[in-house]
Amino acid sequence: MSVILKKRKYEHVVFFWEKTQDEEIQKWFPISIKSLEEALKLYQESLKNEALSYGKTIYYGGKYVGDIWCYSIDEVNEKMAMLSIVIFEKELWGKGISTIATKEFIEEIFAKYNLEKIGAFTYASNNRSIGVLKKVGFANIEPFIEDGIKSIYFEIRR
Repeated sequence: MSVILKKRKYEHVVFFWEKTQDEEIQKWFPISIKSLEEALKLYQESLKNEALSYGKTIYYGGKYVGDIWCYSIDEVNEKMAMLSIVIFEKELWGKGISTIATKEFIEEIFAKYNLEKIGAFTYASNNRSIGVLKKVGFANIEPFIEDGIKSIYFEIRR
């Protein structure tokens, strides 16, 4: 089965919000959005020409299974963006879907934006996310603690 990245739509945002309210997903993924209304507002902002975020949906076997996006896109000063990816279908964790999606999305981001690097962070205990980041070429830059949780910051350069 193939992994396909598609354009995000309103209904994706609603479905994603519902799926990511799961306790186990929240344990592994640092999701800062606190309400569906906030998620929809951020989605609307991402549709503007001057948007500082850009995302895609991830389909596997014809089914919507997750999202991947960049945020804090800065083409002027830092020439960087931050990356997030969430596969919300837990039975698909560890199947290589994130690796394929991340590799393809990073190529698209570097082609679409004038960036020198993309950053990402994950919880230090999230070995799967760490593995994905390393497989696609991210370097481990530094550990840090945020909200009492050990995390790691990674970067990939053009």
